[in-house]
Amino acid sequence: MTSWLAAVPILLVAVVWLLAPGLLLAYGIGLRGIAAWGTAPAAAVAMVSVAAVTGIRWSLLSAGLACLVMAAVFTLLASWLRRRLPARPADHRGVASAALAGLVPALLLGGLTMALGLRRPSQLSQTFDAVFHYNAVAYILDSGNASSMTMNGLGAPGVAERVSGLLGLFYPAAWHDLTSLVVLTTGATIPLATNMMAIAVSLVVWPLSCLLLARQVFGPARAAMAVTGVASIGFTAFPWGFLAFGVLWPNLLALALAPAGLAMVLSICGLAREDAVGRGRAWFLLGVVLVAGFFAETNVDFTIIVLAIFPVAIALTRRARQLRRSRAVTEILIAVVVFVAGWLFVATTPLLAKVRTNPWPAFESPAQAVGQVLLNATTGPNPTPGFNALWVLSAVVLVGIALWRRHPELVGGYAISAGLFVLAAALNRRDTQLLTGYWYNDAYRLGAAITITAVPLAVAGLLHLARWWPRLGLPTAMVALVLLTKGMYVGNHAEALKYRGVDALSGANSEGYLVDARTEAFFERVQPLIPRDAIVAGNPWDGSTLLWTLADRRTLFPHLGTATSPVQWYLAGHLNEAGTDPQVCREATRIGVGYLLIGESTFWPDDHERQRYSGFADPGARPGFRLLAQDGPLKLYRLACQ
Repeated sequence: MTSWLAAVPILLVAVVWLLAPGLLLAYGIGLRGIAAWGTAPAAAVAMVSVAAVTGIRWSLLSAGLACLVMAAVFTLLASWLRRRLPARPADHRGVASAALAGLVPALLLGGLTMALGLRRPSQLSQTFDAVFHYNAVAYILDSGNASSMTMNGLGAPGVAERVSGLLGLFYPAAWHDLTSLVVLTTGATIPLATNMMAIAVSLVVWPLSCLLLARQVFGPARAAMAVTGVASIGFTAFPWGFLAFGVLWPNLLALALAPAGLAMVLSICGLAREDAVGRGRAWFLLGVVLVAGFFAETNVDFTIIVLAIFPVAIALTRRARQLRRSRAVTEILIAVVVFVAGWLFVATTPLLAKVRTNPWPAFESPAQAVGQVLLNATTGPNPTPGFNALWVLSAVVLVGIALWRRHPELVGGYAISAGLFVLAAALNRRDTQLLTGYWYNDAYRLGAAITITAVPLAVAGLLHLARWWPRLGLPTAMVALVLLTKGMYVGNHAEALKYRGVDALSGANSEGYLVDARTEAFFERVQPLIPRDAIVAGNPWDGSTLLWTLADRRTLFPHLGTATSPVQWYLAGHLNEAGTDPQVCREATRIGVGYLLIGESTFWPDDHERQRYSGFADPGARPGFRLLAQDGPLKLYRLACQ
């Protein structure tokens, strides 16, 4: 069992992959200080993702070289444009020092939250979504294919031939690409690398992105930089909620980049205070953030578009005051037409039909939903432990909202995000899905997006309180906030993390488990009995699908619900008839299925999907199978088809 101390080097490797490629690009195009470090994660995600979709054989060398080439190309381009885009001067050293000082308590409190919530660094998340995310990393490691354009099939036999179209097998794979690089660099297990990536995104990427947004909103103000880091880890809905619900690791990565995207919008719209990026670079970097979002979790691009509505409107209004009336009206009409046309396209395109109509039901009244927004307790239909009202922090946010004349772009974005959450949580009808469908009509995701503007509003509120009460002072105000929130709600957040993970002592959670300690030991025991190139059949709902993640042996059904093929379903219904049905052996031999694994699971025991795999029931003494290993109900059979 890996200790937290032993996991630190793996965590540092995750941080390096999330920052180093992007820092090369950011410094190469002339950014410095907070602007460079806040931009780096989005640039790194975009570079790694683009490298993956080029079709190169995935490895440390190929990924690293691809990132170096991209950084070099944009550095040369920036050098060529240096006269028009001179390097941005770094802020005074005191600004960076203040930002770093604010990050230290955020790292300490966030690290404590992770340790209490995860309990052990290699803790397995026993959730529906986690199966896909774990096995996606296993697929990349086995196949050398990290492209988002083919990820949805996870290499399942016959799927690629059955699914057609440019986006037929598309699944945003940035999270899995980066996690696979951590595994390749360190040799860590997939669950351990996944947890370290989650910590790195939550405690490094997200605060840095928030710092960049705060830098654009407040300028090079040391007080704002000192406050932002701590404020960024105080909201349960994000990042902690995405580690509890789902789990939504790809969305965690994507949404952590959104503040950087909004920072670029402010620069483009001329709303940044003492702009640290510059309008020319902001156009390019906004594209980088959108590419990163597309390959991390596509709905974050819609989030950035929504948050851009008010800044763009403010910029157009200011410009209209400087132009002749006819010219101003024309520009505003063009902007409105472009926006409406884009919305009509995404609201009607078949490419997003399945996403738009995702059936999340409404679960509360509009008044309750508004109350959850005001108290930063946005949650889903089944209240999650830890998603409690954040009274103190919410009061600080409300102070920031009351200062709306100073930051109307933030308050406007907050209001739109809150409105979308209320629609999803309280109504969720066919008409409201035209607005909320791009986030799967999911209140969890929409509630988390509120945090993007809530963090700088909390910073504004805290700075105002410190100015309003001079005797208090900002340091005392910060200490008081941490104390009154009991360490920025460490207990709340740890409880949220525990909810969806497996209790290290009891081996179970609120939804049952896929594998327990005995199953993990059995997987380790049977691994040498299974050739590396063999495919193992098994009912994914009995935990057998995690053999790929935990023992590096490929499974016929790599997920509980993803793209499938007729050959998979034929074997799912008939495999235990191998001794009497010749077609079973023909199909199994053709695609490489040579083993049957019988698992033991309590996960979602009443779900009807578990019953679709009658052919994977224990064959017992039936002909066509030879028992290789057993531990109680856990069994491994070899098909005797020769």
